[in-house]
Amino acid sequence: MLAACGGDDGGGAADAPKEGAANTVSEVSPCPGTPDAVVTTENTSFAYMPQATTITQGQVVQFVLSSDHDVAPNTQVNTDPGLRVNFGQTKCLRFTATGTFGYKCTPHGFVGTVTVN
Repeated sequence: MLAACGGDDGGGAADAPKEGAANTVSEVSPCPGTPDAVVTTENTSFAYMPQATTITQGQVVQFVLSSDHDVAPNTQVNTDPGLRVNFGQTKCLRFTATGTFGYKCTPHGFVGTVTVN
């Protein structure tokens, strides 16, 4: 029941994070009592829930991951190196630039996005 991971096909996203924006994704600790959005995983599923999230610039997304899944920058689309959450970890990330940020589960290859307006 493992999904295969593909190679880089050179594809890209239409909405890129602002050029030259450094540190556009940063950890917020502790997580706010009510984050602006929540993304979860379950060990029995090979998908982020929801797969696509839309927020406003400066808002916080809480990632609640099961022990089998992580979040890493998806290099096949525009992303940010700060978009990382370890296996089984709960982490809040603030997105300070507009654009679409891609991420993936490293062992299983499923993907998700955060679109920041």
